[in-house]
Amino acid sequence: MISIMNRIPTYLHILPFILFGVPNAHAQGDDFFEKEKPVISYYENLDDKTYFHQRRIHGMKGELNNYSEKLHNLQKRFDQIFYGLSADPSFQTPFDVTNQPSRPTRSNRFEGNSTSGSVAPLAPEAYSRAPRSIEPPIPAGPDQLAFNVNSPGEFKKDDQTVSTFTPSRSGSGGLGGYLILTPGVAIPFKTHEGVDFHRKYDAGLSLSLAGGVKKEGFRIGLGTLFKRNDFDPSSRYDTNKPLTQESKTFAAYLDLGYDFALVGSLDGFVGLGLGYYRSSIQDPSKRTDDGFFATGTIGLAYNFSDLIALRLGYRYFHEDEVPAHLAELGLGFEF
Repeated sequence: MISIMNRIPTYLHILPFILFGVPNAHAQGDDFFEKEKPVISYYENLDDKTYFHQRRIHGMKGELNNYSEKLHNLQKRFDQIFYGLSADPSFQTPFDVTNQPSRPTRSNRFEGNSTSGSVAPLAPEAYSRAPRSIEPPIPAGPDQLAFNVNSPGEFKKDDQTVSTFTPSRSGSGGLGGYLILTPGVAIPFKTHEGVDFHRKYDAGLSLSLAGGVKKEGFRIGLGTLFKRNDFDPSSRYDTNKPLTQESKTFAAYLDLGYDFALVGSLDGFVGLGLGYYRSSIQDPSKRTDDGFFATGTIGLAYNFSDLIALRLGYRYFHEDEVPAHLAELGLGFEF
């Protein structure tokens, strides 16, 4: 207890230093802490400082690339959900980060002194080793990182691009499949006249189905078509005996076509088919007729989404017995 009482005066001498700090720490002309740890001590020379900032810029470019890719994915999901459209899967980052910054080589091993806290003055020619300006590389793709949700697709307003997203509708996109189902009305235009017969056909029904692959609007596949027409009441055989039967035609063909965008969700299309047909005719005895088959089609398609479209078109149906003009209204599917 006596020993502790003897040490109390010593503690009382130290107490002012604990409460108020070291006296006159800022009384000098320069800041005390700047003298103790100058900023220049973080870099050995100007080249190291330049290299450090180049690394920071390179890292920020990488973060902007990641942010741009996330926006691209968000944009793709938004248009799929709200517009039923799918974006082009290709994506290009706005900044090229393949070239990593390299640490500059030192020409003098004693250039700078990182231990003493001070640095020797550099000759004027030493500053020439530091780049005067750092020019960013040319962007590899569009430099826009955002989009306007009010306008899907590539859209410009006041000569400025509002959205860089291009929906993959007809006329764009990669390799995919298609299926077209089109019922229609077949209107014959040919009448067969002879000494003792007269064959004329009424309008009938038709149904075509085609499927295959599609790339950038071009279609190639296989198709099949069925058509049925009854005899007109004026048809006769053996001079005055009425024909009351029908004609049925089956055809298989190579389907070729091209779809192209017009305006908004409206597309146009043209098509050609070449193949073989076979007709079954009762006049009054049953007989068959077959041969080369050709068809051509043109029309409009309204895209409800990337998956389904309503198609309205005209088709020419060539065969020997019952050639016809077809008015078709059907559906097109893409997958």
